[in-house]
Amino acid sequence: MTRSLHILDQWWFAPKRDRRSWPDLLLLAGWVALVGFQIGRHVMWRDEVRALTIALNGDDPVAMLRGLHGEGHPALWYLLLRGAYAVFDRVEVLPAVAFVVGFLTVALLIFRSPFPRPLVLLLITGHALLFEYVVMARNYGISALLLFAIAACYRAHRDRGLLLGALLFLLANTNVVGAIMAGAFLLFWLLDLLDTDGWRWSPQLANFAINATIATIGVVICAVTMLPTYNDAAARDWSQESPLAAAILALVNPGATSLGALFANLLPGIAGSALLFGATLGLLPRRPAFLAAIAALLLTSLFFAVAANGAYRHAAVWLSFLIALYWIGWSKVTAPSVSRAWLDRRLPAIGRVSLLLVLAIQTAAGINDLRNAVTGVVASRSADLGRLIASRADLANAVILSEPEWLVEALPYYVKNRTYLARDHKFGSVVIFSREGKMDSDLGETLRLARELRDTSRAPVIILLAYRLDEITPDRIYDEGKDWRTFRASAAQIRDFREATTMLRRFGPAKTDESFDVYLLN
Repeated sequence: MTRSLHILDQWWFAPKRDRRSWPDLLLLAGWVALVGFQIGRHVMWRDEVRALTIALNGDDPVAMLRGLHGEGHPALWYLLLRGAYAVFDRVEVLPAVAFVVGFLTVALLIFRSPFPRPLVLLLITGHALLFEYVVMARNYGISALLLFAIAACYRAHRDRGLLLGALLFLLANTNVVGAIMAGAFLLFWLLDLLDTDGWRWSPQLANFAINATIATIGVVICAVTMLPTYNDAAARDWSQESPLAAAILALVNPGATSLGALFANLLPGIAGSALLFGATLGLLPRRPAFLAAIAALLLTSLFFAVAANGAYRHAAVWLSFLIALYWIGWSKVTAPSVSRAWLDRRLPAIGRVSLLLVLAIQTAAGINDLRNAVTGVVASRSADLGRLIASRADLANAVILSEPEWLVEALPYYVKNRTYLARDHKFGSVVIFSREGKMDSDLGETLRLARELRDTSRAPVIILLAYRLDEITPDRIYDEGKDWRTFRASAAQIRDFREATTMLRRFGPAKTDESFDVYLLN
């Protein structure tokens, strides 16, 4: 067993043996090739395009920020998109900005991290850095970039300057989990100073206080931008549950929260929790890093359990934080233990094995991303609709109506057609996920609205239906989200709709729920 752990450490946790650049350049080139292949086949879906639509709203950035208030995300991603669009005036800035962020993140890992190349290879082929944070154009990849930048700068700037505070300010304005990680990093920084200098006031602590103030201002700006959210349908409903019980369970079993997405929710919660807690044990030689990793894990778990559910993209921000702490503490993490105590030697070894298992699961998911790209699995059928409209001149100025409404959110990336929000009774492509307003609808209402749009706009009307009329059960109520909107269609409504429309296309399934039938109002 001891020999096996020694071999594992020599392969995965030994420092880089040389600084030759060509193996690192090969790693980067290979990553670019794999990511470029996926980007070429990726179809934008609503969560990606929604951000671009919001970023381009308003006559100036100040007006855009006013419109962003309450969306549930801080401003950094939207400012990047608006700035890039101002320069290039093309919607393709959306994947381009995501790629640049991912490229810089991976370049930092390859050229600046202390990790040996086998471990770097495992990291850059994981689901986050091979797909979720670079192909998927969302704001979460910026968190990984900033965390790794902080790790790269920490040793030189821990005791001087404002660079770390500025980076933490930006991190807090990437997403809410990023704001939590900013607070957790401040905890690490403080404990690290106290571990070095003891409990006495020093110039280093004064510098920390200034940087902590800058980071805290960033967290406050994040909160002011996000709250109160108008997307109240996403808020947790505590009418049937106890938030206190959920919080306690989250602290004991974080793998049962959205952090379980790191394991594709395939592992039982307890097994996932064992790996999550276990992966922090490798940081025990750098005790402040270990304590910060545990604090971040518990705070993130509490957030998912009490405030809002998350997905892989949220959970991987914590994983990126963990990697950043390993980066900072690498020399102590990989140093031979001088302690004779069994636990002092074995617990960090268990932590390193747990970390490798967590990362191996990410790489398995990354391989699945490549398989999806090869086999043509797409996130949305919005690009197919764009090609259909481009192939028919009579549809160039058609108005698009959909059920559910959110089917139109991805369309502005692919078509110029106007889109109409049926429940909100207005043109637009950003759906407000609120429990206020009209909650229930039916196929008869959809047909009535389509006719009204045709008469008022004097344009053809395209109707997108996620509900297959030959498959749904008449008069059954279909939920369009938990405790949110509903849809139904009676047999008579289905008959009337078919008589009044012509089906243009039925698209195949998508990885998300963005597949639909396309109808043209006669």
